[in-house]
Amino acid sequence: MKRLGINTVHLDMNEIMDLGLNRVEFVLGRGKSYEVMHREVMEGIKEAEMLKFPYSIHLPLFTFEWYEDDYLSAFYLDPDKEKRELSFKFLEENLICLKKFHPEYCIIHFQGVYKFSRDEEEFKKLLNSTLIRLNELSIKYEIKLLLEYFGSNYMFYKIDDWIKFIDPYSNLGILCDTGHLYFSSIMHEFDFFEGLKKLSESSYAFHLWTTKGDKAYSDSEYYIEYHHIAANMAQKKIDGFAFDVKKVMDIISQYNRPIIIEASEKYHGRKYFLEGIKSIAEYFVKK
Repeated sequence: MKRLGINTVHLDMNEIMDLGLNRVEFVLGRGKSYEVMHREVMEGIKEAEMLKFPYSIHLPLFTFEWYEDDYLSAFYLDPDKEKRELSFKFLEENLICLKKFHPEYCIIHFQGVYKFSRDEEEFKKLLNSTLIRLNELSIKYEIKLLLEYFGSNYMFYKIDDWIKFIDPYSNLGILCDTGHLYFSSIMHEFDFFEGLKKLSESSYAFHLWTTKGDKAYSDSEYYIEYHHIAANMAQKKIDGFAFDVKKVMDIISQYNRPIIIEASEKYHGRKYFLEGIKSIAEYFVKK
């Protein structure tokens, strides 16, 4: 499998291929108008299809005036039925718009920031009914749908639960995101590497990025300032980074599954960003 890639937020298809990467993920990103981002992404998808270059899609790619929340927000597990239905409608409209394309898989955010508790049995019923609907949509539109791991829903953060509830569905899968898993380990006080080993075994694909410090999300000055820091094989926990990148790569690379670099250029600029990408690509050459 051609398994090392990056999204197109900061690179175009030619730059991605020049770096020796062999797959790509399309996502709207931030920083430009929707019209510009959408046009660039759709042109990239058509190019990937023409070149038969493996690709995935981080949904959504299409936005609509009736969806007023942030386009990456997800409410599939919200107590409010109206918000849940809106999220399902938003997802299905995107799948309809993408019917003529052939991504290997699509990804949705599946978190929700829910720190309050609900009745556990009631929540499990909602979770199961949600997964059934997502699987049915995935089958209907003939596309594998990956649910990106987050720990921000306090009713659904345990890795064992993610595996137990998602694995049985034929067209659903788990995407392990190293940065979000690290934040989850801080929020819920579990060992990051033990969590990574367990989640990796059941993950269909990976997102790779890092951060610094021992705080999560809005409490993290590094996340606020730099968002996703580009992973680099030289980064170590002892130097303040979230984890030793080599140790992470040794775990996730043993599976023949897609690894997508997710990173911004904010931390030390474009040179550092590109050095990180090259170091990950060289790791695979040396294996």
